[in-house]
Amino acid sequence: MGRTTKFALLAGILLALPASAQRAGEITFFSQIGFQGRSFTVTGPRTTLHLGWPVRSARIRAGDTWEICTQSNFRSCQRVSSTQGNIRWNVASVRPAPRPVPPIAPQPPGQGQSLRGMTAEFFVAPRDTHGGRVLSCASGAAACASQAADRFCLSRGWIAAAYERQETVGGRNYLTDILCTRTHTR
Repeated sequence: MGRTTKFALLAGILLALPASAQRAGEITFFSQIGFQGRSFTVTGPRTTLHLGWPVRSARIRAGDTWEICTQSNFRSCQRVSSTQGNIRWNVASVRPAPRPVPPIAPQPPGQGQSLRGMTAEFFVAPRDTHGGRVLSCASGAAACASQAADRFCLSRGWIAAAYERQETVGGRNYLTDILCTRTHTR
């Protein structure tokens, strides 16, 4: 096979490769329709972009979404999540669109969720090991609730409760709003 034939074969293979060789987190702008002409690839946010020509086509990897803005600093933006072959955009700033945070499924009252940090954990409606609410004490006395909260925190690997409250439901007193810590703070 001659050198010209090999070159033609290689060029044919490269042209036949899918145009989706776009990497995640990249958008490529083209100065002509159909992904022709000058091109400029952006990775990450750009508060100011001076292309010097209107964008006539853009390639975006499937699954990515970008904010294309006609003004600098991400103002006057539109979200685009697919490749565009015939457009006319004046792009002044661009950034990957923030991925939506999945919503937290609503929980029935008292489901024992917590917010944990390095030195403390907060329980809105603590649960015992069987999934039931944690009883404070029948009398509702503050000292009794404090001791029950300390026991709860200890069972979760903390040293003590720095804060707790009681909630009466159906005539029974349950612990609520417990802040467990690594130190005794009372």
